[in-house]
Amino acid sequence: MDAVPRLLFLAVVACLLVHELDAIRRREWRFFVASLPVRDETAYRVFTALHAPLLVVVLWSVDAPIAQIGIDSFAVVHGLAHLALRDHPLLDFGSWFSRSWIGGAALLGALHLTLVV
Repeated sequence: MDAVPRLLFLAVVACLLVHELDAIRRREWRFFVASLPVRDETAYRVFTALHAPLLVVVLWSVDAPIAQIGIDSFAVVHGLAHLALRDHPLLDFGSWFSRSWIGGAALLGALHLTLVV
């Protein structure tokens, strides 16, 4: 893999991971479990714990071109979803700090896709 596309892809992954840290701080699990009868602490633990196997899969496949395309595509769709849901009362990603990780992943993912596809 060439150095620039690799660095660009790793920046996509880094932005997504930092966003997930921010998502835990901002209690994003509440959006996903709003209609379920589950305690907030339980939802937090499940939401957080599910990121461990997800991170293993991402790190395992970081050099696989098809996985990169999938992660890039996810970053773009994820960014668009956050844009569409920006006024949702259960989502709190309105600060420039939060938006920079989401938008950064989406923009870098789109740029990386244009380089590798």
